[in-house]
Formats: sequence, C-alpha cells, structure tokens
Amino acid sequence: MSAENLINPHDKFFKESLCRKEIAQSFVREYLPEDIRNKLEYDSLEISKDTYIDKELTEHFSDILYTIRISGRPAFLYLLFEHKSYIEPRVGFQLLRNMVKIWEMFLKQNKKAKKLPVIMPIVIYHGKEKWNVKNSLVPLFEGTPETEKYIPDFKSEIFDISHIPDDHIRGALLLRAHFLALKYIYNPGLFDILPEIFDIFKGLSSKTKATEYLEILLRYLVSTVDGGKMQDLKKEIEKSIKDGGSIMPTIAKKWVQEGMKKGIEKGIEKGIEKGIEKGIEKGKTDAAEKMIALGMSNTDIRKITGLPIHRIEVIRKTVKKSG
Repeated sequence: MSAENLINPHDKFFKESLCRKEIAQSFVREYLPEDIRNKLEYDSLEISKDTYIDKELTEHFSDILYTIRISGRPAFLYLLFEHKSYIEPRVGFQLLRNMVKIWEMFLKQNKKAKKLPVIMPIVIYHGKEKWNVKNSLVPLFEGTPETEKYIPDFKSEIFDISHIPDDHIRGALLLRAHFLALKYIYNPGLFDILPEIFDIFKGLSSKTKATEYLEILLRYLVSTVDGGKMQDLKKEIEKSIKDGGSIMPTIAKKWVQEGMKKGIEKGIEKGIEKGIEKGIEKGKTDAAEKMIALGMSNTDIRKITGLPIHRIEVIRKTVKKSG
C-alpha cells in the first residue's frame, strides 16, 4: 500500500509501528497461540516486499505481510488492522479475499510450487465497542445442515486491544507503548495513562530509537486528540518528557518539509510552477494550524514556517472560529 493511501492516522500509526521488525517479532512471541509460538523460528521473520492488499479495501485496512519459518517450513503471517471505531461483520470475507490474492501472487512468483503456504490472518482491533464477530466464515452464509460441507471456512486471530486489561499488555517496550496508545486513544482516561506511556521510552537503551518512535507516537496523538485538548497534550509532553518543549517545534519543522515536498511533487507531476508554490504554501499553513492548536507563539511559528506574522494571525483566527 502506498503512503498516500494511509490517510487515516490510526492506519498510519499501526503501519509505522508494526513495520518495525522488533515490534512485530515481540507481538508474535507474546500473543500468538502457544502451540504455534513453540514452532516458529523468530530470527527468520521478514517483512514481505510486495503489497497484496486489494485497493478497494484500503479505506478499511492497512496490511502488513510477514514471512516466517515454522517447523522448518516457510509460512505467511498476514497482519490486518481494523482502524474504524465500529465492528465489521464481514471481516472474514475481506480476509479471505486478501488471502486469495496472496496465494495468487505466490503462484505467479513460484511457478513450480506444488503446495500453497499457510496464512495466519491476524486482526488487531481497537474500537470503542467490544469485538463480537466470530472468527469464522460460517455465520456469513445461509447454510443448512445439508449444505454446510460446501461452506469455506478458516479461523483468524482477533486481538481486541481496547478491552485487554493493562497488566495483560506485554511484550517489548515499544509494542507496549503502541498497544496502550491504541487502547486509550478513544478513552477519556488517555491523559491519565500518557505519563505511563512516556515512561516506557525511558527504559529504551537506544536513545535514537526512543526519539524516533516517540516522534511517531506524538504525531499520532496530535492527529487524533480533540483540538480543544491540544493544550493539555502539550502540558503533558512538557511535564513527562525531558526537553519536551523542544520536541514539538522539531516535529513542526518536519510537517512543513513534508508539506513542501508533497507540493513540489504534485507541481512537478502537473508541470505547473504555480502548483508547486501552492503546495508549499498549503504545507506551511497546515503546519501552522497544528502549532497554533498546540499553543505555540506567533514568533516560534514564524521561525519554523517562514510565514509572516500577519498571515499567522489570519490562520489563528480561522482556527479559533473552527474550534
């Protein structure tokens, strides 16, 4: 799936997290059924380079496909993330469609293969309601005892993060931070759990890795937390994270750079110089809006974006009206 399709912040956060081998490896070690875990060769876990997801499903799922050896044989682990806040009754059908596409691609790439690899469908869900859909295809069919043998079926592993007790969230530090953020993002107790989430980063031996993933987490929080609570978020960041006050301007600079990059790419694609300029301006404006929501001063915003003070004031009024 291309980065452009990952417009949903939950989707993007999941993909940026689970694409990290150490996080995926920890998830596999901790959460898969014990009889499977005992047979897996964890060092063989590798992310697949190909994207198999059906384009029609990109608004529902972000897909991450890993290969891993089990009992000395190659197999697939297919990780799917349900990023909506409601239950999807047909998730089994959607999984089946994608599994078939994986097998089709496998046969194209392995023309001499006599057997298909096993796919383990894994759904990580974090909606408000408790997951109540059976991990089977059978309930989707209007079958009778006489026709049941013609119904295709498979089991999937469902992980309802929203309703797992905190003390049951285990694994590597980054995996725990990821799951806690997913669990509480819709929960009024988010700001109560943030100090615990931020404390997890202090336990990481690699400061580079900690800073890198902390940036991913903060981007997710800024993208999903209600605009009226941005000041509370900023205070929590500054209170819980050393040099927290300097982190947000750094991220804001990257927002500007990314906005400019997208604008340039769009302009080049169209071959119109004005398109480039318009894209750059849009990137700066979007970044300024986020910085205003975080309570940053006009002077700081001007230093980061290069926008004049009078333009920032206009944007500030617009943000105030929309809030």
